[in-house]
Order: sequence, then structure tokens, then C-alpha cells
Amino acid sequence: MKYYGTKNNLDYGFYEENFENAIEITDEYWKNLLNEQSKGKIIIHYDNKVLAVDKKEYSKENNKWIKLSEEEAKVKQLKIENAIKAAEIQNELEEIDKKRIRALAEPSLKDENTTWLEYYNQKVIQLREELSAVTE
Repeated sequence: MKYYGTKNNLDYGFYEENFENAIEITDEYWKNLLNEQSKGKIIIHYDNKVLAVDKKEYSKENNKWIKLSEEEAKVKQLKIENAIKAAEIQNELEEIDKKRIRALAEPSLKDENTTWLEYYNQKVIQLREELSAVTE
């Protein structure tokens, strides 16, 4: 047997010994929980049960997990996706900044009508518009 709970009212975990308010689980269920965790799920204490859940379906408020509605889960997932996209755009902007510095130091043409600096500046404008769209 294993026990799931918190001894300090903050950090939840598995224990070998029983303590006040701990939830008793079988070794087999404990292994299943760890297996689900290895697949990206999180282990939570919800409704006096220990569950492995997709983080986008639950939210922790006031130190307590609540199940989100389908609409709330979609909003949370969109926020996560937008944050990832924003980070990707920021990284791309940093790479382009390095190239723009090089384009200033070594002016040359990308094609017949466009310098590399103009090309990179145009890319920056496009990326900033994308970034604005995902961070609104």
C-alpha cells in the first residue's frame, strides 16, 4: 500500500506510512499513476481521490483543484498554445536581429531589388504582427 497526501498542506506526494488525511492506494494503482505521469499527465488530489489527469482539464485555485468545463479547457489550451507560439516568435526575432546586424555590417543585395537588411526588416514586421495576434 501507498499513501498520497500532504504533510505540510502544500506539497503532495506518495508515502509508505499512513498519516492524517492521506489517501490509501494500492501498489498497482500507484504504478498506473506513475505510468500516466510518464505520458505527460499530472497527479492530483481531487474529490478525495488520487487521479492522473491532463493539466488542461483542471486548474488549481486557492490550493484546490477544480475540473474545468469544456469551454474553460479550450480557453486554457489556447492560452498554452499562444504562449508557446509567442516564445517561438521571440526566438525567431532574436535570430533575425543577429542577421540584421550582419546585414548592416556587410551590405549586399538579397535579390535585384532588395537588400538583406530590408528583407530582414520585413520579416521582423511580420513576426511582430504574429506576436501581437497571439498575445492580445
